Amino acid sequence: MFYSDNGSTAVEVALKMAIQYHHNNGAPKRRLLAFRNAYHGDTFGAMSVSDRSVFTKAFDQYLFDVTFLELPTADNLKALFAQVDQLAEDTAAFIFEPLLQGAVGMIVYDAASLEVLLQHCRRKGILLIADEIFTGFGRTGKDFAMQHLQTTPDIICLSKGLTGGAIALGVTTCTRHIYDAFLSENKLKTLFHGHSFTANPLACTAALASLELFVQPACLANRQRVAAKHQQFAGWLRDCGVVKQVRQLGTLLAFEVITNGADSYTNELAAAIHRFFREQQVMIRPLGNTIYILPPTAS
Repeated sequence: MFYSDNGSTAVEVALKMAIQYHHNNGAPKRRLLAFRNAYHGDTFGAMSVSDRSVFTKAFDQYLFDVTFLELPTADNLKALFAQVDQLAEDTAAFIFEPLLQGAVGMIVYDAASLEVLLQHCRRKGILLIADEIFTGFGRTGKDFAMQHLQTTPDIICLSKGLTGGAIALGVTTCTRHIYDAFLSENKLKTLFHGHSFTANPLACTAALASLELFVQPACLANRQRVAAKHQQFAGWLRDCGVVKQVRQLGTLLAFEVITNGADSYTNELAAAIHRFFREQQVMIRPLGNTIYILPPTAS
């Protein structure tokens, strides 16, 4: 378990950990895989494994090359296998947001197809990095999104819900075989990463307090209550003529308000949506014309 400051740095650590794992084992690999429309943070490594978008546009020329895969479906798995096979020999790791791509517009995708793709990547010797910064701590219905699958990742990135949003803290966890690649008397095998406030005592204390709440039966009951309410509301929304693409996953409910413009983060309806809900004393953060509801569940 490696501590850092926030979600972006948790991803940076994961990427460095995966790349150096192969280097320390004497078989360096340079390629990384990610999903199209991915978002993994705002530092340069995290931006590099994020799809090129309004978030990265000013910096695209400085980012390292990454191969982006389409989200898996029952129809495209064969094509994805062929793409992975072609790149596997030089691929260090595959980083992904399990089941839910958040910042791009709350895209929910198929767990069964993801499971098959991850199994194929593992057979090819590609490390699996689960970015659970957004999906972790109960948001998808399970404690962690990867619990919807059978495959266990090699590395997991955590932040956000780790401290209940109270203070910045990031964590990158790894399996024993990753750890063992760094366990050496040779100082050149050290994971050289550290920020000024890594694992600071206040953040760790807040995380412990948040985790105590998270494991309480009342928190699970709240998650189940929120999911049930979302399911009811989703049924009503699907009959509503001014919204589309209603989807629900655990404590997340999301949909698009129909406009004449493109469905995107830059859709100008966002300002009007935000203003309307503020007047109702409800704080939400629309992603363009995408509205998502994701209430806290620990209280």
